[in-house]
Amino acid sequence: MALANSIVGSGILTGVTNNIRVWRFFGFSLIYVNKESTKEETFEWVALTQAAAQDAADAASQAGLAAGVVASYSAAEDQRVVGSYKLIKTITYATVFTQTTEEYS
Repeated sequence: MALANSIVGSGILTGVTNNIRVWRFFGFSLIYVNKESTKEETFEWVALTQAAAQDAADAASQAGLAAGVVASYSAAEDQRVVGSYKLIKTITYATVFTQTTEEYS
C-alpha cells in the first residue's frame, strides 16, 4: 500500500468526549443548579507520509469551524515498520453554560 502524500477527506472519527461539570449553590428559597459542558471530537487520517502529516499539523487549519470552536493538530508515527504517520485533529467546541433553579423540598 502506498502512503498518501496529502490529507484527503474529513478523516475517521475516533472519539467523542463530553465533559460535564455540575455545581449547586443555595439562595434564599431556591437551589441554583449550574451546568457547564464542553464537547471534543477527535479525527484521524492514517497511512500518511511523514511530510504530509507534519505539513497538515503545521498548517493547523481552522477553516470551516464556527465561532468559539478551535481545532488542534498533532502528527505521530503510526507504523514504524511501514514508516507511516497519522494526523490527529481534535475539535473543541465552545463551552455551554446553563443555570436552572429548584425549590427547597
